[in-house]
Amino acid sequence: MPSTIATCSLAPAAVGVKDRAPDGPRGRSRNRALVDPAVATFSLAPALPGILCDLGVPIGTGDASITLQYSVHACPRRMRRELGLVFPDVVGREDQLLVIPTFQQTQTSMISYQAETQAEKDAKLHQFYRWGGELVARLRKRGHWADVTDPMSGMALFTSSGPSIYPDVEGAEILLRYAPFNLGSCFVLSHPQWGTHVYPATAFTLAPASTVAQVLDEMLHM
Repeated sequence: MPSTIATCSLAPAAVGVKDRAPDGPRGRSRNRALVDPAVATFSLAPALPGILCDLGVPIGTGDASITLQYSVHACPRRMRRELGLVFPDVVGREDQLLVIPTFQQTQTSMISYQAETQAEKDAKLHQFYRWGGELVARLRKRGHWADVTDPMSGMALFTSSGPSIYPDVEGAEILLRYAPFNLGSCFVLSHPQWGTHVYPATAFTLAPASTVAQVLDEMLHM
């Protein structure tokens, strides 16, 4: 069962968010994207990518497509040290790292603990596994390091894991200025259009932005 790490973060300074963005237009300006945010529908292959089969985790294959918002960003300086602790394989190359935040709109609010919400989290998780696995496999085939973090744990999914985790909530705040709100003991992601009806997950690569854009375009036309 997915944990609330997908939408709720307990550590506001985990990836460099020591000072939250101030209110107002200046505070809401996002980190400039190399590929601007776009919502697209990608077909999902009926057979799992081999990279997912190696995980030995049961993943549903019932959905034929995934609709998500994605963008591509150069890794900001204040995120580099912590991402080196998430992905030991990129240490020394953090300045070349690209971050690809994704968001799936959901029917239910992700801060709910009802059974239907947990079932939807499972479905969105499996869809992201399949989409992320395809993206990583295609980038690796071109000779580039790539990985995703597991939305359940924040840890590297396909490569060596370091001592830190990647919190999607703080990543969305730094890269896109999606302001979280405080819900008791944690910060909750709020998408500007979808509110808390959103499932975030993130991919990472050392490939050039032009290669990432090309691979994403190929995946759109599978």
